[in-house]
Amino acid sequence: MTPTDLAFSRHDAASAEKILDTVIVPLYEASHADVIGNPFYSSERFAERVRGYCAAPGFEIVLARIDDRPLGQAFGYALPPKARWWNGLTTPVPDGFTEETGARTFAFNELMVVPEWQGKGVAHALHDELLNGRAEERATLLVREDNTPARTAYVRWGWQKIGKLRPFPDAPHFDAMVIELPLPT
Repeated sequence: MTPTDLAFSRHDAASAEKILDTVIVPLYEASHADVIGNPFYSSERFAERVRGYCAAPGFEIVLARIDDRPLGQAFGYALPPKARWWNGLTTPVPDGFTEETGARTFAFNELMVVPEWQGKGVAHALHDELLNGRAEERATLLVREDNTPARTAYVRWGWQKIGKLRPFPDAPHFDAMVIELPLPT
């Protein structure tokens, strides 16, 4: 059940960069305490990745708040033609699957909610709020293999696993998932 007083705000890249250190990174730190000691998941690496995402076309972030208190965030961007996103696939996919046009696929980069609001519908509401505002044909995301609660939620919300992907040489392997857009109503 989603809290009825949950409010959302949408931000483009310029707006997101202004709140990176005051809202976006603190939400990340609060929601990733279990892995933040790993160099790949450090606050600094996260901020570096967000700055890179902000430079991508179609970047957008949605924040969830109650009484002006940030509870969670979801963000991503449109994959451009010849996107590097799929380069890390370690499992085969059908021909043409990785071809991008700039309007085909939305890369759903992050979804996070502070611990005290997890399991209360905030993540699903953020997920739907971000994706329902997108014009792409499909969305893709990566989820840690050991993040069973997230993987289970994504499957329940309609995502399908298409293989394994390792986005950076020092990154772990992730499950790569896709969902058709628009989301079913």
